[in-house]
Amino acid sequence: MMFIIILLFVIGISFGGGKVQELVLPNGLKILVKETRGKGIVSGVIFIKSGTHGEEKRGVTNLTATLLTKGTRSYDAYQIASTFEDYGGSLYASAGDDLLEIGFSTKVEGLGQALKVIRSMLLEPLFSEEELEREKRNVLQALRSRRERGQEMAMDALRRLTYKDSNYEVIPLGREKDVKEIKREDVIKRWQSILSAQNTVVSLVGDFKADEVLPLLKETFMNLPQTGYRVAPQEVRMEKSLLERVKRPGSQATVMCAFDAPDFKSQEYFAFKVLDSVLGDGMSSKLFKELRESKGYAYAVYSTYPTRLSSPRLIAYIGTSPEKKENALRDLLDVVKNSPINPEDVELAKNKIVGDFLLAHQTRLRQAWYLGFFEAMGFGWRIDQTYPELIKGVSFDDVRKVREKYLKIEHCVTVEP
Repeated sequence: MMFIIILLFVIGISFGGGKVQELVLPNGLKILVKETRGKGIVSGVIFIKSGTHGEEKRGVTNLTATLLTKGTRSYDAYQIASTFEDYGGSLYASAGDDLLEIGFSTKVEGLGQALKVIRSMLLEPLFSEEELEREKRNVLQALRSRRERGQEMAMDALRRLTYKDSNYEVIPLGREKDVKEIKREDVIKRWQSILSAQNTVVSLVGDFKADEVLPLLKETFMNLPQTGYRVAPQEVRMEKSLLERVKRPGSQATVMCAFDAPDFKSQEYFAFKVLDSVLGDGMSSKLFKELRESKGYAYAVYSTYPTRLSSPRLIAYIGTSPEKKENALRDLLDVVKNSPINPEDVELAKNKIVGDFLLAHQTRLRQAWYLGFFEAMGFGWRIDQTYPELIKGVSFDDVRKVREKYLKIEHCVTVEP
């Protein structure tokens, strides 16, 4: 037993009433297992730290993830899908900026076969030429479609502006010129590069007994290669304010701005999450009240503070009419930087964040996702238990300080006729 298990311990966790068992295999892969009680459902998510870091051809990781479900040496695409769908479940594989993830849901009685399929996907994917060409066409069409939508076009332009020369400069779908050139050998090379047990976290949540599923998990993942791609995030600092204008036909204008923000591992992360909610989360937010209700600029307005391994940004967005875009840009910057915030705003935002967080844990798949995401990103999975209290512990003064510290420089893009 000791040659299989390096570390195993049990800690109580609040969501779902279960306990989390953490298991580290000899190859360095980490497994998180949480028991729940219900009607026999089990969900899992596999996170591989990689994303778009180090891509030689932009978009190759996205294609690699997509092709994982399209066939292996042991199972064709139909057999892969039916393994999960026959039990009313599902399977997906996708690539983001920092992580590649594979998620699934099934019934407990289907877990054994599901894990056999997962193992085959990881260790013997086909990456067939035919499927690759089909998925490349799909990606190229998706990239062209983004140019027809102002918000997505603005986000692509803002990435190029604020994340220049880093992996975040390009969305995970990639660039048309690169996607067209991706060959089967590029996909195989990328998979061989990023498939590393030491970069992988597996999270499983469901109505099972841990001592019964752990042997299945060990068998599934113990043969993954021990070493692999080393993720080295590139920090892109905001040195001065920038504005870029993008022209496109249409009857609407889009304004999108990026602001400096604290690193996700810093003590200021949670205060900034609250600030983001105060500024742009929902109908009670400052941006909504000032730009949509008071000024009448907006078709839509929001802000977001995505968690990334490096170069954190707060993104603020407004969609408006072309004749209002200049005033909308000016007032968006003013609201983000200067709109009055009081303790009641902060308390409302904290309650909303905690409520949304708890509601997001209603399904086993999302519980598995949060556990694995926090672990893979470097927070540690235990933050899934303490997150609400960390948000509640943010004070009005904390929010005021991070606003004064970070929201000084902006990178903005307007998409306009």
